[in-house]
Amino acid sequence: MFPPNIDPQLYALSATLVGAVISPDFTPNEANTVGNWLVLVGDYLLAYAGQQALIEGRMQNTTNNTNSSNQAQMDAIMKALQKMQNEIENLKKQC
Repeated sequence: MFPPNIDPQLYALSATLVGAVISPDFTPNEANTVGNWLVLVGDYLLAYAGQQALIEGRMQNTTNNTNSSNQAQMDAIMKALQKMQNEIENLKKQC
C-alpha cells in the first residue's frame, strides 16, 4: 500500500533524498518542468481529497441531523401518547 506506514519524518526525508538524487540528471528547464508537473499532481490530489472529505462530511452531518430530527419527532409522539394514556386512565377512574 502506498504511501507506506512509516515515520512522517522519514517519509518527508525520502522525498528530499529522491529529489537530490534525480536533480543532477536534469537541466534547469527540465527540472522546472518535472517539478511543476509533480506539484500539479499534488494539487490535484489535494483538491480531490478535499472535495471528497467535504461531500462525506455533509453526508455525515445530514445523517446526524436526520437522526436528531427523527429522535425529536419520536420524543414528541411518545409524549403525546403518554398524555393520551393518562387521559384514558382518568376517564376510566371517572366512570
